[in-house]
Amino acid sequence: MMLLKCSKCGVKNYLDPYPFWDFKGKTKCAGCDTIYALETDGGHLVGKVRAVSGKPTDPDVLLPGFADTSEFEPILGEGKTRPAPRARPDVYGKPKPVTRNLRGRLVSGRPLKPDELIGSRVRFIVEGKEP
Repeated sequence: MMLLKCSKCGVKNYLDPYPFWDFKGKTKCAGCDTIYALETDGGHLVGKVRAVSGKPTDPDVLLPGFADTSEFEPILGEGKTRPAPRARPDVYGKPKPVTRNLRGRLVSGRPLKPDELIGSRVRFIVEGKEP
């Protein structure tokens, strides 16, 4: 995690290592919207960070992942920091189906049948027979 402390307002901008790993471009301070030009190589800063002119709403300005004030108050909101990465939406809540071979060992996946749940906690829940 790289730290960019704004020279104008003192806000600490935390730059995520993944998007800023091999980066040459602009980022902005989440506190005062000052735009900074920087270059990194392998997660290490190359040269000096310098303030440049431009609009904070430019699409080529990469936002920091997190920012906080000198009193450790987080700075949140759209246009201030980037949202956290999320998992793909198509994987939420889907069970891992199971297929067994002739010896009863797990082979691949498919939905379980009700008779395969005999004696399991899931079977009691499905039938409404809480012990």
